[in-house]
Amino acid sequence: MKIRGIFLLFILSSIVLIFLYLYIFAKPLHLKQLEEERIANIQKVCMKDYPRNRDRGVLQRNVVEAEEKIYRLLKENPINFAPASVSIDSNISKHPNENRVILKRLIVVLNNINEDFILSISTHTDKDGSSRKNLKLSQERADNLKEYIEKRTQIVLITAIGYGEELPLSKSTKKLTNRRVEINLKRIKR
Repeated sequence: MKIRGIFLLFILSSIVLIFLYLYIFAKPLHLKQLEEERIANIQKVCMKDYPRNRDRGVLQRNVVEAEEKIYRLLKENPINFAPASVSIDSNISKHPNENRVILKRLIVVLNNINEDFILSISTHTDKDGSSRKNLKLSQERADNLKEYIEKRTQIVLITAIGYGEELPLSKSTKKLTNRRVEINLKRIKR
């Protein structure tokens, strides 16, 4: 009877010690495991090709909708450079930062596209000056726009081509219709 009591006391004390051990150490172990899972999930997200920051409250668009939105935006408010200037801040309107305002709207649209895409920037000039100078000028404008957009988005591929005076919209003498910036998107199929 004495051995049976000692054995029962041993089992009860073992059970109490196991529960006490679990009570003390299980919660930190569980929290550690949850933290490891959280970090693993963060690493999976960070290993994506190019994570994009998306503002909450801004509608996410597919490439076709975004291209339509960009087309309307640039038709209503075209990006206009001052003659013989490559700076984004120089424009022909009375408002000194009008190009930056337009580009900020454009970047909001680009950052909220929910598909993979290639961005193509095309710049054109009018016939003032030599064709070589116009080609160089339009390429520098395209490169400046590309650099501006690259800094504010995480788009993988952006192409920037300056066509100079080679592809006019109209043969008339309207300089503003031929001096233009075109932005196109192409969805990447996976």
